[in-house]
Formats: sequence, C-alpha cells, structure tokens
Amino acid sequence: MIALFVGATIYLSYTVGERQAVLRDVVHHNDAWALSQTVQEFLRVGEAISIHLLSDQPTSRSNIRLRLDIAISRLSALREGSLRSFLEDMPNGQITFADLESVVAELDETLETMSEQELSQDFARLSALMGPITGLSSQAIQQSFTSVDENLKSLERLHLTFGAVVAFLILCWCGLILILIRQNRLLNLEQGQSMILNEDLHAAGKELRDKNRSLEYAANHDSLTDLPNRTLFWNELEAVIRSSRVGEEITVSLLLIDLDEFKSINDTLGHDFGDMMLQQVSERLRQFGVKAHIFCRLGGDEFACLLLHNNAEDSVTYARDLRAEIAAPYQIFGRQVQIDCSIGVAMTQAPSEEVGVPMLFKRADIALYRAKITHQDRVCLFEPFMQREYDERKALEADLRVAITERLIDVAYQIQLDVQSAELRGVEALARWTHPTRGPISPAVFIPLAEEIGLIEELGLLILTKACMEASTWHRPLMVAVNVSSLQLRSPDFVHTVQDALQTAGVDPRRLELEITETVLLEKRDDVFQVLHELRRVGVTVALDDFGTGYSSLAVLRDIPFDTIKLDKTFVRDIALDRKSQGLLELVSDLGKLLEKEVIVEGIETAEQHAIVRHLGCNTVQGFLFGHPVSASDLGALRSNSAFKMESLT
Repeated sequence: MIALFVGATIYLSYTVGERQAVLRDVVHHNDAWALSQTVQEFLRVGEAISIHLLSDQPTSRSNIRLRLDIAISRLSALREGSLRSFLEDMPNGQITFADLESVVAELDETLETMSEQELSQDFARLSALMGPITGLSSQAIQQSFTSVDENLKSLERLHLTFGAVVAFLILCWCGLILILIRQNRLLNLEQGQSMILNEDLHAAGKELRDKNRSLEYAANHDSLTDLPNRTLFWNELEAVIRSSRVGEEITVSLLLIDLDEFKSINDTLGHDFGDMMLQQVSERLRQFGVKAHIFCRLGGDEFACLLLHNNAEDSVTYARDLRAEIAAPYQIFGRQVQIDCSIGVAMTQAPSEEVGVPMLFKRADIALYRAKITHQDRVCLFEPFMQREYDERKALEADLRVAITERLIDVAYQIQLDVQSAELRGVEALARWTHPTRGPISPAVFIPLAEEIGLIEELGLLILTKACMEASTWHRPLMVAVNVSSLQLRSPDFVHTVQDALQTAGVDPRRLELEITETVLLEKRDDVFQVLHELRRVGVTVALDDFGTGYSSLAVLRDIPFDTIKLDKTFVRDIALDRKSQGLLELVSDLGKLLEKEVIVEGIETAEQHAIVRHLGCNTVQGFLFGHPVSASDLGALRSNSAFKMESLT
C-alpha cells in the first residue's frame, strides 16, 4: 500500500507538470490576440498616413508619429517572449515582419523630414504589407483556436486522470482505514491475549517463586524433622564467624549430638518407629532451643547446636541439660522408649582465635568421640590434648591400613590341651601387630580400631589365610581356631571366603574352628544362623567364645548352631578361693556334657586352677600355665614344653 501511495504521488507530480505545459500552450491564444492588435495598430498607422496624404491642407505629422510610436512598441513586443516563438512557428512570418520592421524603421527615422512623395512611397510599401500581415493575424487566430481546443482536451484528460488518481488514493485511504480497523481489532485481541498471558505469567511467576521458596527450604531443611540441615547450619556458622571479624568479639560454641544405640532401636522396632523418635527428639530440641542460636540435623541420628556468647561452663551446663531433656522417656505408638545421647562441645573465640568452621567441627567431633567412649558423663568439652590423641589415632589408623595391606600383621598361636590325656588338642590363632616405631600394639586396641574403620574383614581374612597356610605345614592334623567378628559373619561371601582359604592352603575343613561371640546374635539373627549352618555343613566347627560375659542364656545354647563352649577366663580367676565359682564352672561343664558340646576353659594360669578344672571333668584347657601365644617358628618348642608341664602336673 505504501508503494502504491508513492507511485500515485509521483504520477500526480507528473500530471501537474503536464497541466502546466498545457496552460503554457494556452498562452499562445493571447499571443495571437496580441499579434492581431499589432496588425490593427499598423492599419491605424496606414490610415493616419492616408488621411494626411489625402487632406487638402496637410496637417502636422504628429498623429502619424503617435500611431507610429504605438506600432513600434507593439512591434518590439513581437521580438521577445512567446510572441517571437509564435511567429517563428508560422510560415513566412519572420520574412513579413522583417519587411515591416524595415518600413517602420525608415518612417521612424525620417518621418519629420521626408517629403510627401517619400511618405507616399512608404505608405505604398506599408499598404503592400497589410495583406500578408492581416493573413498572419488570421492564421494566428485560427491556429490559436485549434491549439486552445487541443489544450482543453488535454486538460480534460489530465483532469480525468487526476480524478482517477485521487479516487484511487481515496480508495487506498479507505483500504488503509479498513486495514487499520482490522489491525486495531487484532491488536485488541492480542492485547486481550497478552493480558491473559500476563496474568498466566504472573501466576506462573508466583507459583515459581513459591516453588523456589519450597526448594530453597527443602535444600536447607531436613525433610523428616523440619530442622535446618547441614548446609544451612554450616553457612550460618560461617556467617557468624565472618561477621565477628568485622564486628565485636563473639564466643561460639558448637555442640554435636549423637543418639546412643539408635541403630538397634531402628533395627529391632522398625524404621517407622525410628523416624517417629527422630521427630520427637527434634521437637524437644525446638522447644528447648530458646537459648540456642540454631539447631540442625546433620543426618542419621546426629544433631548439632550453635550457642553464642556462652563461656565453657555455661556451654557444658547447657549440654548436660539438653542431654537430660533428650534422655527423658518417649511415648511412641503406645510404647514407652528411652534413649540416651552423647554430646561433644567445641568452642572458639572469634575473631581472636583463627579457627574456621571445618576445624571447629573437627574439634567437636573429637569431643563427641571421647564422650561416647567414656560412658560416664557423656558430655565432653574439647581440650587441646584431645587433638593430639586424635591425630595419633588417625596416624595409627593409617599405619594399620598399611600393615593390613602389606600383610604385616603376624599370627601368634596359643595351644589348647586335653585336660585328662594331656594331649595337644589344637591351637588358637591370635592377631599380633608390632608397630615399627611404637612397638607391640595390643589386639584390644587395633582390632576394635579395624572394626571402626571398616578393615575388620580384611584383617580377619589375613589371619584366617595365614593360620590355614601354617596349619597345612604341620605333620599332625591339629585343630586351628580363628576368631571371627560379627561384621565378617554378616558378609554375604563369608562362607565362600572360608572355603577358598581352606582350598588354597589344602587344609581339611574339620581342622578349622571359628570362634564367635554372642554379640553376633544381636543383629540379623536369622542370617547369622544360616551362615553358621552352612559353615558346619562344610565341616568347619563353631565355638562360642567368651561364654558368660555377654548375653548368655539357655535359649542361645539351645538355638545357636555351635560345637564348642569357650568359658571366659573371668570364671576361672577365683575358683581356687571361691566355692561358688567352682560350682558355676561345674554347672557349665555339666551343661556341655548334656548338650554334647566340648567345653574349653580359658585363663588357666596356676597349677591349682588346673587341678580344680581337671577334677570337675572339663574337656580342654588353655592359658599361660601351658604357654603364652608364640609365633609359628616357636610353636614346636611350645609343644614340648607344654607336654612336659602337663606330665608334671598329672
């Protein structure tokens, strides 16, 4: 449409130009009239000359001069402008007017001085030119009328064209109006849709903001307890320490809280029960947290608390009160349950003490670890010496990993003798570790450490493999007893591991005895029973170690698949002085006979103890009286020495 407007505008400009040209042509009609008026003036000049010549009394020639001057002015106009062009277009026009100019010029110069005869001659010349001049006038008038007629027709055509173009422009204008109306209508529709879309976007934006807030809340809070999670707690602790560096000094106390024995509750009563307990513990923290800056759940059964502006005494008091609050009985699903907790407290004086969040958490974790192993107050405040002990423990962990990986753990053997015959029944394989710088490390230290850091299976496999390889070198098919932890028994590949060790060493499975404690029955009891049944089907015997110190009961002795009872040395310590201890030992011996189980009595250190055990009819003995645990290279000498002792005792 814009292109059509531009084209129409250009064409209108062209039409206006054509109209101007036609109007210029119309001017030629005026030129013809001016030419006829000039002819009339020369006719008057001729009339004035003829009157002068015919008069009886010639008058002055002033009248002729007047007419001549008028004719000369008319003639000068013919030499300029459109009249000249008009004459140039007429045939013979220039010749005729050239002759006329010659006559007029002579009259103009000599009118007052010429004679009558000369005037008569010029009049004759002028009269001779009147006919051609009059013809030119008539011809000009005729040509002018023809030109005017053509010009009028041209103007009419131009007016029609102009009107058509204007009408076209009007139509275009109407089309534009219709287009604008339609466009406005579409714009209104689009505006309405845009408003709807804007409302939808506003609603979507509000929903997105709500979701973002929900996601942010979910990202910073625990889904089960609605307490802040580790991320939010960490950021808050960093913000507190960072703000103290630009403001006043702040005492920051970090409390790490760990629920004791929560895993057993979770396993025995179910995860729903455990989740409900965590929720109730969290609710108590929120209600108790008036003085706390923030509480959070770190994960599992671990919680944290941040205190500000509390000294060491106040922080410890707060921790003890909090522990008492958590330890109060709970009512869950109509059942009363009680759980204790351990709390580690670490403090820093920000910004004077440059302790960051990781270091503060590490100190609190060290204090929590000590609180759990002390079993007394269960609230421990971090002190610098704990860091040194912790670092030493970590170094010991690293060294233990290296020792197990490089098979640097040795195996010592302690013999077991038949009480009545003094025959060598077998040996018990015991793990021994000699540290390159610390010297011998007690098994009571590194075995629990291996369990804590998840290396007990590797350690147990190492001892089992070395013991089987050593047993394969003995000429006599003696029994070899190896201790097994509960973590090893819960391994799904434990039976195959034992079979592989026996096959690799070439040892009869009936020569291997695995010693377990009653604690293996606390978790996944059915699975443990299945593993023990599979081991006995293979031919391996099972001994119940440390009997009497754990959860011993007749139900355990009835249900558990085992072959040997190993009575703990604590029952032997006082049998020479206490008749009740002798009675208890006799009861266990009789119980073994009733159940057709072998009874091994540990901890025999004196001849008197041995005599009492032999008198009570026990099967097998083990203790320092017959020999301390020795390396495999010293096992032969230990056998001879023990046999000599048995003979002397019997």
